[in-house]
Amino acid sequence: MRRTIPLREWPQLSVIESSGWLEYRVDAAATADKGSKLRSFGLDVVLVVVIAYYWRSAMASQLHAAFAAGLILCYLYRRTTRVLWESVVIIPSLGLQFETHRGFAGTALSTSRRFMPWSSMEDFLINEGLHGWNIRYYLVAINRTQQGALKLEVAFENILPRFPILVEVYHAVQEALQNESEPDRVHSSRSTSTDNEDNK
Repeated sequence: MRRTIPLREWPQLSVIESSGWLEYRVDAAATADKGSKLRSFGLDVVLVVVIAYYWRSAMASQLHAAFAAGLILCYLYRRTTRVLWESVVIIPSLGLQFETHRGFAGTALSTSRRFMPWSSMEDFLINEGLHGWNIRYYLVAINRTQQGALKLEVAFENILPRFPILVEVYHAVQEALQNESEPDRVHSSRSTSTDNEDNK
């Protein structure tokens, strides 16, 4: 397994290459701005100070203790379900997988995965949408369901990385998508030529 950073200006994107798959990983901590990191640290400090200040009164009654325990559990849940990184995994001859890893301090505690086979994938593109007063670009896979409807699956939906990162991932997926569709074209052209020879 080999890990590289293809874009020096954007170190949050890393490419992990193995014999059976290729993963484009975007680290959430590296994409967060300084303001959000400062707010997160400030919330931690405020919570510790409040708990320390009210600890004796919280333990004086069961109601206060239950409220303090509930507050601490909500805080721990929020801290342990943060997005650590998101990935687009290209699996040749099988399909594409979007992953979101959540956890605490760099340790993934849960992972959600969405797999899309090449056979159901109509296209993979960079789209744009409004986010507040800004225009954000995002990657989307267009899939056809078994009922024939089109379904959109957004990659990196929690992190929303910058445009140069999206372009890098887009080109890799498009290349894999073209490689998967080429054997179908070769097979269909062979069967057409065989049919033409049979008709002669």
